[in-house]
Amino acid sequence: MQLQTFALCLVTCLAALSAEAKPLIGGPKTIAVNADGTVSGNVASTKMGFGSYTKGATKVAVPLIAVAFETSAQAKTSNSFASKSLALRLSVDDAVLQSICAELQVMVEKDLAAQGFEILPKDSIDTEARWLGIAKDGKTGEDVKDNFMSGFMGNGSMNRWFTAGNRPLFGTGAQAALSETSALIRTARERKISLLFYRFKVQFTDLAGKNGLVFNYVKGKNVLHIVSADLAVFTPANTNGGMIILNENLTSGSDFVQELQGTTGSYRVVADGGRYKADSLVLIHAVSQQFAQVLHKAQ
Repeated sequence: MQLQTFALCLVTCLAALSAEAKPLIGGPKTIAVNADGTVSGNVASTKMGFGSYTKGATKVAVPLIAVAFETSAQAKTSNSFASKSLALRLSVDDAVLQSICAELQVMVEKDLAAQGFEILPKDSIDTEARWLGIAKDGKTGEDVKDNFMSGFMGNGSMNRWFTAGNRPLFGTGAQAALSETSALIRTARERKISLLFYRFKVQFTDLAGKNGLVFNYVKGKNVLHIVSADLAVFTPANTNGGMIILNENLTSGSDFVQELQGTTGSYRVVADGGRYKADSLVLIHAVSQQFAQVLHKAQ
């Protein structure tokens, strides 16, 4: 009981202190998701150079929805006198992560339908030769390190990828689905349907730090957030893939941490599975709605 009380107190302190700190790396504006699950204003847009290629979508299929769940985060600051570091490891059952993804296909398709799109089954292209020819060798459920080229960089962290409906995973690297533009464009054109590929990254902490003349610090904030998400779009009317991206850092909840275990500078963050799931779904749904709205406006 004493350990748990100490842990929860420490989490509260981290949240309060980090709210005043500047992020280690400059980033988007932080916006809390509203109580009704929506976001005020526009937080998504077509990526520069890809906007016109999202036009021509009417009948749409969503063959893949992939989520990178951040499982570790670390940061360090130093000056002439000392250095400070913080390493956090999330403890949450894989069954919770899989249960989140199990709800995403219906959620995303419902958001698209609300914007007037005709929804086709997710497996509409599963028997197409070009689709079968794409190497779907992405591994789910294994810790994979962030890398700059994935477009999902954050805190030097590790992630576990899962997909809606346990669909075959590909494109967690350089350009996601855009790395397979030729096959997907030709498939969309020949079938006269649009293909949509979603990626989300759920992060379990904001890390912030400051270097001072005499002192420095690095702290973690008890909050789930999404700062990386994108939607690759392939329509039958265009000759290139388009992309819609999230422009802001969306946050939701602050009570998913059940306990902290470890010593100063290195902690195991034990999550309450139910709260982690609920907050994750709120965040992903908020982004999904924004993506559907941007896609609708592009038509």
